[in-house]
Formats: sequence, C-alpha cells, structure tokens
Amino acid sequence: MKKISFVLLIGITLFFIHCDKKKDPLDDFESNLLCSTLAICNGETPAKTGIIGDSWTDLLFGIPLVETLRPQLENRFGYKFAGATLGGKTLQQVVSQGLQFQVIDQGGADMKVVILSLGGNDIQANLNEYIGNIPGVQAQRFAQIKANLKQLIITGNAYKIARFGGAPLKWIIHGYDYPNPFMPPVIAGSDEGCKTKFDRVGLVVPNAAEFTASQLDAFNNLLVEITREEPTLIYVDLRNTLGGRPSSRAELMLDCIHANNLGYTLLTDKLARLIYPFTNIGF
Repeated sequence: MKKISFVLLIGITLFFIHCDKKKDPLDDFESNLLCSTLAICNGETPAKTGIIGDSWTDLLFGIPLVETLRPQLENRFGYKFAGATLGGKTLQQVVSQGLQFQVIDQGGADMKVVILSLGGNDIQANLNEYIGNIPGVQAQRFAQIKANLKQLIITGNAYKIARFGGAPLKWIIHGYDYPNPFMPPVIAGSDEGCKTKFDRVGLVVPNAAEFTASQLDAFNNLLVEITREEPTLIYVDLRNTLGGRPSSRAELMLDCIHANNLGYTLLTDKLARLIYPFTNIGF
C-alpha cells in the first residue's frame, strides 16, 4: 500500500495549479496534509465518523488522481470524516504515534464510529524476512497485528470515554481484496505485492498468486478472530469484489495491490452498503 513518488509529484503540481491564488498554496497544502494524514487540524472538526487508514483510503496525500475509499465515501456517499490517512501507513505506526487519540480529539463528542484500513503494510514489509520461514514469519506478524489492533481499540475507547463520556466507539475494519501479483508496477521500483518484488528479494514461492491469496485469506481470518475478543470491533469482508480468488482482475487494478478508479468504485459501493447499519450514512 505504498505511495508512488512520481505520480505524487504530478498530483501536487495539479493541486497547486487549481488553488485559490489569493492564498498561499503551500500553507493550504501543509494544513490540509497535516489534518488528513495525522489528524492535526486547526481545532476540533466535529464528525460522526473517523477514519484511520493506509493507501486504500488515501494513496496520494488527499490528491484524487486515484479515487480510493476515503474520497469516494466522501464524494459519493456524503461522509464527513475526522481522519488520519496516508499511503504506506502501518498499524504499528498508528499505535506508536497515538493517531487514534488525535482522531478522537479531532472528531469530538459526536463521533460514534471509526473506520480502519490497516494491516497490509505490516504484512508485506521486508519481504526478505520470509525467506526460508514463511509460516513462522507470518505467524509472528499476525500476532503483532492482533496485539496492536487490540491496543488501538482498548486505548481508543478508554480515551474517548474519559474525555467525552458516553458509550465506547465502534471500530470497523475491512479486509483487503485479492492482490494480482502479475500486474506490472506503475512506476519502476514501486512493486509492492508484485512477483517482480518477490524475485528481486529472493523470495521463491511455487505459485505467486496462491501465496498472496493465502496470505490475504489468513489476514481476513485473523480479523474475524479478533472480533470475537473485542466486541466493539466490526469486520467487513471485501474479498471477491474485483474478480475473486486467487487474483483480482487486471482491468480493475492499478498495480499489484491497488485498484484503479473503477475497482475502487466497486469496493466503495460494497463497503458503503456493509457499514451503513453502523454509520447510518449514505443510503
């Protein structure tokens, strides 16, 4: 779920071109960037729904060259988020930085639900560590994801109740849809989740599509397991939206792990329907 530097540069340039010339575009950009990526805003921005996510929610610093889940929920379904979203973000980073507290501060007392799009980067980072011990490394990483996710929820709810009172938050986490490891990278070197990356680091697997699909299924199963231990966590299954196991359809993908605009439209439609009973927004 990494960001692509070249495309990002183009997006920032377009962003500046369309800014209000009466304002300093750099000031506006920095303010919007801090608010959307780290929930550091100019005061409280009340919202009923929070969001903390990786590049499936915001691939390019809020610049909609690829309309991921967050902008589509905002523009098509009327969501107003208090959020911290940025491509490349890991669950480990979110917990270490205390972003759950900043999102709660930003959203205020009326916030009831926080949507989470996290975990993929924790799984796919440092692929060379998997060499020779795929089951062991995966088990270790899944255990860390579970511990971090539970810490995020428990500390977030305790903070929300201590500061604003009322009921604990509901936390909605989605699993990802299947990668397509045979997609070419958009930019050379930006090949997370691609067979080319496996080959480059020396990770030899009998079948790249089966390997990535099995990891994805195991991650989704882990999320279901955590919901049994944390009653305020709600899991949403997005698998089989982009074509089904073992690989999502190439015509719906931007690269190995990200959908294109059409793909994200299908994913957002499904996500919006599944979370409506908890958010009461969009339909």
